[in-house]
Amino acid sequence: MAARVSPYRAGYLPAERREIEQRLFRGELNGVVATSALELGIDVGGLDAAILVGYPGTMASVWQRAGRAGRGREPSLAVLIALEDALDQYLMRQPAYFFGRPIEHATLDPDNPYVLAAHLRCAANEVALWPGDDALFGPKMQEIARALEEMGDLVRRGERWHPRSRRYPARSVEIRSVGGETYRIVEARARRLIGTVDAARAFEQVHEGAVYLHQGEAYRVLGLDLDTRTATVEPDDSGSYTEARTLTDLSIVHPRAERPCGRTRACFGEVLVTHQVVEFRRKQLLTDTVLSVEPLDLPEEELPTAALWIVIPPDLAAWVESQGLDLAGGIHAIEHAAIGLLPLFAMCDRWDIGGVSYPLYPDTGRATIFIYDGHRGGVGVAEKGYEVLDELLRRTLDAIRSCPCEAGCPSCIQSPKCGNLNAPLDKQAAIVLLARLLDGGAAA
Repeated sequence: MAARVSPYRAGYLPAERREIEQRLFRGELNGVVATSALELGIDVGGLDAAILVGYPGTMASVWQRAGRAGRGREPSLAVLIALEDALDQYLMRQPAYFFGRPIEHATLDPDNPYVLAAHLRCAANEVALWPGDDALFGPKMQEIARALEEMGDLVRRGERWHPRSRRYPARSVEIRSVGGETYRIVEARARRLIGTVDAARAFEQVHEGAVYLHQGEAYRVLGLDLDTRTATVEPDDSGSYTEARTLTDLSIVHPRAERPCGRTRACFGEVLVTHQVVEFRRKQLLTDTVLSVEPLDLPEEELPTAALWIVIPPDLAAWVESQGLDLAGGIHAIEHAAIGLLPLFAMCDRWDIGGVSYPLYPDTGRATIFIYDGHRGGVGVAEKGYEVLDELLRRTLDAIRSCPCEAGCPSCIQSPKCGNLNAPLDKQAAIVLLARLLDGGAAA
């Protein structure tokens, strides 16, 4: 049966993906284990069941994935298997809420300069742009068009911007990430291209020494060439896997809005996030035993984006520490849990969101929690979180309190994407902080 089941994801080469799809259409495969890459645009009438491993982040994705099966005349089955993270477990405890939820409204920012630049390249290829097009593309249209002119992507003739070449620009627009840049993954011995990874995750997934999975096979990364954006790999049978540790720093560039939120104030604005992958752990696959911790020398990456943030009142921070609780662990836990539940309100995946918390942030002089868009320029997720922050924090408190674990687990405050490998975390401090922050009541 193993030969009749195939993996499928966006990082595969186009020819590999088309071959898997055709084998599925012809009935040569009994099943496909897929990422969201197979969620849309595929109509296979003979599929009998859809098994969703983990809540996909939105109800729209739930029904899209469930709808891969049952498109013929026979009955079909859809099963959602919850994972350990906070959002999955929250929905498992609230089935009526799950089945009663409407399809989300899409969250977007049409003025995002990185998105708008790609749109303008494609539009100019169809009809030359002119200043009057700002009625269609918004007030930043002329500014971005002039920037593209300076970059050499557009040429101005009179009042109109034309493409410099007749190459089809849509081919270079990545619909799954805003950055659009990818790294190639090449098998060293055969010099064979086996896949790609987007730039936003390349340093974490294909750094030197990383174990990379492709079609169920493990490869060890021999080297990562930053100039050619190429990771060279070889087969790996060590039975281990790797996880990277990332340092994140954030600076406020331009605050846009501020409003009351419980006993504090919520803020929203433009920020600059800096990431640097500094080391990785090699772990035994079956036991999670740490085999080694190895340093990495990779450059910092900058992400200009949008964020929401809240500050912890000094008296509340002092009270938490007077109770023998860990303030840093408490705000870190709140950050994780709130990010995990934000997809309840915004049409996003938790991997589209990032966060960082400071026991003492220089610009505010207080303990501060940030949640930011994981895409360049921001796409509206953090802004939606700012608008519904009171309700988001209430649901976060409910999710942490109702989790039966003693000190924190993946179902409440641990995160699979934490750059600090889930340290420090303090569940009780998070409960105390949220309870007193929201209503000033006891933190039982």
